[in-house]
Amino acid sequence: MVSSFGHELLGRQVVDSAGDRLGTLIDLKIDGSTGNVLAMLVRLEDNLDPTRLPWELDDEYMQVPVEEVDRIATSIHLKR
Repeated sequence: MVSSFGHELLGRQVVDSAGDRLGTLIDLKIDGSTGNVLAMLVRLEDNLDPTRLPWELDDEYMQVPVEEVDRIATSIHLKR
């Protein structure tokens, strides 16, 4: 069930609390021992400087902790 739900989220836009686009959800980082989702891997919009964001860059994707998610609708909305 979790993996099918995850597939429904992939490709959705990730937006900040002002509604500005951060990027696109590419993958989920999952704890192998518990199955808990730890972070979202987001491909940033081209105009964003990753050094100005509060999260870690994992290779080419921004690692946004799931605690940052405010709600999930047609887009994934962050708390800040």
